[in-house]
Amino acid sequence: MSIVRLMTCDTAVEANLIKGHLKNEGIEAFITNENFSNLMPHYSRIMNSGIQIMISDMDYNKASDILELDVKHEPICPNCQSTNIKFSLGKHKIRKIFTIFMSLFIFTPINNLKSVCKCRDCKTEF
Repeated sequence: MSIVRLMTCDTAVEANLIKGHLKNEGIEAFITNENFSNLMPHYSRIMNSGIQIMISDMDYNKASDILELDVKHEPICPNCQSTNIKFSLGKHKIRKIFTIFMSLFIFTPINNLKSVCKCRDCKTEF
C-alpha cells in the first residue's frame, strides 16, 4: 500500500471540504502543503505546489468516482471535441517571456503565467 496524490486544490477551504466528503464516504485522506500555501500564496501551483489531497492507492479509483474526476487527463476541445491539442503561452507571449526573465533576475517567482490550450483543428483557445 502506498500513498498517492488525488488532486491539488487552490484554497484550504476547498481541500478541507473534499477531505470531509471523502471521509464521509469511508476514505481516509490527509492534506499536505496547507500551511506553506497559506503563508506563500504567490508560490501556489509553481513546481506542483498547492494544497494536495493524499489518499491510499487502493482507494484511488473509488475516490475518483466519488469526486467524478477525469482520470484520463487528456484535454478535449470544448468546441469540436477534438483531442488534437497543443499548449502555448497564449496572447502576449513577449510580455510573458519578459516576466519569466525578470523573475529569474530578481529571484522571485511570478504566478500569473498560465498556459493556454489551443485546438489544432478549429483554432479555439481555452
